[in-house]
Amino acid sequence: MYEGKQVVRFVNTYKSKDLYNLGNEMNKRKGTGNYDDERTKYNIHYKDINEKNLYQEVKNILDSRNIEYLHKNKTNMLNGVTFTSGPEFFQTLGMSFKKSGRTYQSGDKEGQDILVPDIKSKNDILKEVTNYFDSCMEYLKSLVGEENIVMAHVHFDEDTPHLQAYFLPVVNEVNRKCYKRDTNGELVKEKTISSNGTEKEVPILLRDDNNNIVYETVKGNFLKNDQFWKDLGGRNSFANIQDSFNKFINDKGYKLDRGKVGSNKEHQTKLEYQVGELKNEINSLWKDIDSYKDKLKKSKETFQNISKEELNIKKNLVGYSAKEVEKLIDYSNNLKRINDINKYELESKDTKIFSLSRENDFYKNNKELICVRRHSHEKDTELRNKETEVEYLNKALNTITKALDIKLNRKPMLYINDYVNLSKEIINANKNIKKEMDEASEEFYKLFEK
Repeated sequence: MYEGKQVVRFVNTYKSKDLYNLGNEMNKRKGTGNYDDERTKYNIHYKDINEKNLYQEVKNILDSRNIEYLHKNKTNMLNGVTFTSGPEFFQTLGMSFKKSGRTYQSGDKEGQDILVPDIKSKNDILKEVTNYFDSCMEYLKSLVGEENIVMAHVHFDEDTPHLQAYFLPVVNEVNRKCYKRDTNGELVKEKTISSNGTEKEVPILLRDDNNNIVYETVKGNFLKNDQFWKDLGGRNSFANIQDSFNKFINDKGYKLDRGKVGSNKEHQTKLEYQVGELKNEINSLWKDIDSYKDKLKKSKETFQNISKEELNIKKNLVGYSAKEVEKLIDYSNNLKRINDINKYELESKDTKIFSLSRENDFYKNNKELICVRRHSHEKDTELRNKETEVEYLNKALNTITKALDIKLNRKPMLYINDYVNLSKEIINANKNIKKEMDEASEEFYKLFEK
């Protein structure tokens, strides 16, 4: 038996304006995921689109199958679903994982290494893994109808392997309100005053003897999201699916934990999860900055308390003019500016959180992501300036260290070396986050390009 945690997530609020971005994420792998281009070629494509983009594909399917739907911006056109589990489950299936260099910032695994698939060839994707996703695809077909699945891919190029699919919420019958008609079959209308004060005529609803609205059942093909989920159990629909999938997949030979029955815990979207992780990372960075400030303050106080007679730097440094030495000392005394680099990192992550939150609103509430490209270039220029400052300060520190090693006696050197080493430590720490700064900047550009 292969043990793990069951993960089945649905999103049922995709409007027509969302479809272009969804298609780009699936086909061009452009979005908010941690994509590895080296592993993208190993993704499995169960179902692809035939049209130029996902929006045209959906429109073509609706027209060719004569599916009725409301031609409005608020109409839910597509539903999305993700089937997956944790790395531990896929390891029981024989898949190898490696450390990503990142750690979880929240949840049960906070502080632990984030593992990603270690795939270098098709042979690294074992049959047991593909069998699991084949089973997930089989369940999805039985749930929503194979003809209603528009796209379905297994992604091995993100942190955790998963089946991601999009389908049309199509139903075969709907209940429609009935209206009063005259002897000729024409609608009976009455005059009403609209909210803007204008008079208009509206059809009169047909009601029974108890004054309840009368409905009629109409058969056919309808894109009706509300009715689709009502047919699956309404408020209990998601819980019902979790139950039925758990039984289905465990009957296939897996042992996935369904989770607490009746739990009110809501699944996060990928964007919501990333925003939460970034916020936790920022809190950690602020703590680091406070720690650096405290160390710098103590070290600076120690350095400044050493008497001028004891150091006598200007008189004892050979090969350096007084102006050069003063300039170097000024830079060493101002090393607190290194914290500006950390602060920029926080600003960059704050900006990324803002962008991710806005994009999450775009997917969930269908509001446009409005940003200004000029702001992106300003941030990029600021990033380059900060990197130049780090490089210059690093050279200044090396020169100071070399100069002090020539003539200073043992006692003051103990204090100065502590100060210099601490400064180097800070610079190295900032270099370590440079990669994250570059990645944040790259993500920033990607979001604005959309």
